[in-house]
Amino acid sequence: MAHLTNAGYAPKSIDHVHDVLSAVLRTAVKWGHLQENPARGVDLPTLRCVRPKWALTTSQATSLLAALPLLPRTMVGLAILSGLRRGELFALRWKDIDEHARLLTVREAVYDGTFSTPKTEAGSRQIPLSDTALELVGQWKSNVENTGADDLAFSTRLGTSISPNNILRRFIFPACKQLGLPHATWLTFRRTYSSWSHDKGVPGKVVAQLMGHANVDTTLNVYTQVLDGSMRDAVEKVGGELFTIVHKPTNKNSGSAA
Repeated sequence: MAHLTNAGYAPKSIDHVHDVLSAVLRTAVKWGHLQENPARGVDLPTLRCVRPKWALTTSQATSLLAALPLLPRTMVGLAILSGLRRGELFALRWKDIDEHARLLTVREAVYDGTFSTPKTEAGSRQIPLSDTALELVGQWKSNVENTGADDLAFSTRLGTSISPNNILRRFIFPACKQLGLPHATWLTFRRTYSSWSHDKGVPGKVVAQLMGHANVDTTLNVYTQVLDGSMRDAVEKVGGELFTIVHKPTNKNSGSAA
């Protein structure tokens, strides 16, 4: 850890290396090769947020979708409306989208062209689709040729998986620049889904299950942002309640001096 720090690695990278190393050493302890995990108690550099976390407002999302061609518009819209991880979105096959049952089933994820099943039990899940999501998917499906059950819903002309970064660089980043927005990423869209759900009063446990999180704390602490206006709404609601208490009519005869 000291070597990585002196070499100028970012705190987040060092933290990730430590997590992996500690997991390996925990296994060594479990198997009897070590008496204790030497990675425990190591002082790590303070994590700092390099890029501020943010979520799209509804007006920003509407403007962004309107500025995108059909393919990226469908992918961004579905990401915002379903909370899918990047790898899950790019691994979707047509058999995973049941338009009649209005359900999306997460069975796979793809990273660097390699497909795999979800890492956790929570990752394998079904997500109900809204009318808007179904409309987006339907429009895209009517414009593509390969719609077999095992065909990727979003693919190259050869039917292979698309690079997520290519979609960002070619379409999403230029659209954000045109609209005067910060660069939105696939994580931004997933965070937007969580934040909108929270803002509309959806229970955290439900949002966590829909997003494939085993722990609701991950959903609330990592992916949920307080949207513009939410704090003002909260203050007004509390103020309204206090106003009714302070100005509640009282009985003139009660509380009089003896």
